[in-house]
Amino acid sequence: MREIPSRITTLDTDLHKLEQMLSAERSKLDDTRSFQQRQEMQLHDEEDQIRSSKAKLGAIKTARELNAQQRELETTRRMVQTRTGEIGKLQEAVNKTEAQIAKMDTALQALRQTAEAEKTKLGEEQGRLNESIDKAKKVRARLVKDIDRETLASYERIRKRLGGVAFVAAHRERCTACKMVIPHIMYTRLLKGREIPACESCGRLLYWSGHFPEDHNTFESKKDDDNSKPKPAEDVIPGVREF
Repeated sequence: MREIPSRITTLDTDLHKLEQMLSAERSKLDDTRSFQQRQEMQLHDEEDQIRSSKAKLGAIKTARELNAQQRELETTRRMVQTRTGEIGKLQEAVNKTEAQIAKMDTALQALRQTAEAEKTKLGEEQGRLNESIDKAKKVRARLVKDIDRETLASYERIRKRLGGVAFVAAHRERCTACKMVIPHIMYTRLLKGREIPACESCGRLLYWSGHFPEDHNTFESKKDDDNSKPKPAEDVIPGVREF
């Protein structure tokens, strides 16, 4: 239940990050295009300057003026050549960035669809869980009326202190929560089922798993955590009658 809001937050965060990355790439593309346009304008001016210099060659009267004009023309031609190469590189960068943006945009759209579908599913699941919780609360409110007030108060204190788990099974003379051995006398009392003692190690309230066959069979099917040898199949203390 607690993981659902966290998962939705993660989905929104992932979407936001990808949107920021896409926005940054688009901003980078705009800057590159703007710079490319300025370079193209300067290239156009330089080409005009070359045409103007060529037109002036016919009116030059001295060799000195001719040499100066030719040097200026050659310098401008080199600038045009260099700028043309830079513009070509800029166009390659623009094409590459556009392709990258297209891929990122496709990924973003796919992630949005996936996120919306998952958020819808999570919302439905949360609704079902809330409904189940409401029903469980009603059942609990009805059942606690028959529980001893002192026992119920102890349960609530333990539940809050130990993170929600306050009533656990005792199986094969061990607390299934902390795995510690339960004293023989206490285990005998558990088998009788007339009281609810607390584990001397972790403080949780105990019940004998044998009173609930489903719990008993579940614990029987698990391997012992301490790799100890299996005990007899019947979880019975000699001389104690089962109830």
